Amino acid sequence: MPTPGTARGKSERMSVVNIGGGSLAPPSGVGYLPLKHGSTCFHSPKYLTVTMESLERQRAMAMPRCDTPSDAPPLPVGKDYHAFFSFHGENPDYNWVKAVTRELECRGFKCCVFPRDLDAGKSLSNNIKSVLTKCLRIVTVLSSAYIKNEWSQLEMEIISLGKLEELVFIPVLIEPCDIPPFLKYYRYINATTAKETWWNAFHEQMLGNVPPLPPRKKHHVFFAHTSSDTKWVNDIVKRLENPVNSIVCCFPARDFKPGASMQESVDSAIKRSLRVVLVISKNFLANEWKKYFEKRFKQFKTIPIIISDCNLPIVLDDIVCIDARNSGTDWFKVLLRAIKEEDLNADDDTVTSTSQFIREEVIFTPAAEPMASLSTTSFI
Repeated sequence: MPTPGTARGKSERMSVVNIGGGSLAPPSGVGYLPLKHGSTCFHSPKYLTVTMESLERQRAMAMPRCDTPSDAPPLPVGKDYHAFFSFHGENPDYNWVKAVTRELECRGFKCCVFPRDLDAGKSLSNNIKSVLTKCLRIVTVLSSAYIKNEWSQLEMEIISLGKLEELVFIPVLIEPCDIPPFLKYYRYINATTAKETWWNAFHEQMLGNVPPLPPRKKHHVFFAHTSSDTKWVNDIVKRLENPVNSIVCCFPARDFKPGASMQESVDSAIKRSLRVVLVISKNFLANEWKKYFEKRFKQFKTIPIIISDCNLPIVLDDIVCIDARNSGTDWFKVLLRAIKEEDLNADDDTVTSTSQFIREEVIFTPAAEPMASLSTTSFI
């Protein structure tokens, strides 16, 4: 007869997972999982005896089992998941999520699905809040059961988090139901029909409008700037890396390796970035520009952006620049479009003119005379 903690004579270690906080005291040799297979993710816990082997089987089921090439965009610093799936944990909702996340993970996406990815030892509320800050998108799988049960919990956590502008929602309708007022202004995916009618739209929203990174590249953009402009650059990096934009930036104050020489760090950042944003100010032109960029300016793809009054070097005379001195203009949108502009030779290190990326988004063109004043700036 098997002893406690064994089954059919084969030893299986038992596990206790408590997501609701507090203390659990299971009988000897027995472990509990607060969410039964197919139970709701946000209901009061219902306990089920599980073993370590059954947990391993569950993890194995979640692993990709196809050879689909990865097309997932890179994750910005501080993000662990491309999407968090909020759904009703009973079938058919659970099976729908399992099938969709398996295909996404085959394509290289990192999905957070409860209870598989719960952080044991944290309350459900803290798990949700933590995931909301670590994911690029929130996929809400809408059904009548979900609206009646899980949605109110998620809505409460979102409101308490207080960072609504940083969250990107993808509502997916898997059965006819009333869409919550909170989500009515978001574009939703109608998945009540055959997969071929909605999958492409869903996949595009998961990808976002982010240019892919070639194998040799790690960042979409490297910010070259002087130390006195660090705060300005930090604010722009935060906006670019926001889940709405999902641009992967190389920010020297954060990403340069301590102990490495500045020249080595700059060289590595240029080599591993698709583009270089030159943050042009008087201090930058007097220091970093002369040290690291002036002699090799045309060896990499640049987006010059002017943030304070200064006289441009002659080498920049025929280069289209973005004028960011006036906070009331749409210069950030122009910068974002310049970064996202597709380049047929994105994995190529050849010389490229900035105007190729900005094209007609010209907001500043240097005057014909060298070292001309910036007062000739024109906007569109």
